[in-house]
Amino acid sequence: MDIQARYPNSIPRPIRILHVDDEPADLEITRIFLRREAKNSFEIAGALSAEEAMKKLENERFDIVIADYKMPGMDGIEFLEVLRKSRKYALTPFILFTGIGNSGVAEKALEKGADRYISKAGNPASQCSELARTICDLVKGKKKGEELENSTKKIQNNDKTFINPVSLCLQLPPEKYPNTSSTNQ
Repeated sequence: MDIQARYPNSIPRPIRILHVDDEPADLEITRIFLRREAKNSFEIAGALSAEEAMKKLENERFDIVIADYKMPGMDGIEFLEVLRKSRKYALTPFILFTGIGNSGVAEKALEKGADRYISKAGNPASQCSELARTICDLVKGKKKGEELENSTKKIQNNDKTFINPVSLCLQLPPEKYPNTSSTNQ
């Protein structure tokens, strides 16, 4: 077993990104700017269609997916819907990164489960800088959520008397909440 798999938090590894765009030039420009911004902390795989991306997802693990909206065949939102229905990638952060600067597209993407919508319009360097920050924020947030969930599961598995305090509070009527006010008697 490799060390990273056995001790996932001990050795930092690059964030694995799947970038889907039907324009090879856009894939390359984004890759160049993201690598410059992230200084080797990103490992980027490109796909020229959602169908090609699905094949890569079957064989590889990615921390985040970035997709263009307007692509032949399956568009970025349809691709997002397929991911959200999958067991393996349902919770993977997803960014719609597109030149279609339309609030309707942004709303639809967010409604369907995209974590962010970023427009490609403007200066590629500044757009990729925003994209890099967003990637880091989303992946770190996902990892923290997974760590919290794993810690809770370990506690529950090791202590059969464990009671989740949040669920306990949700079950109690308000008059039964412990008194947290500090009054001197």
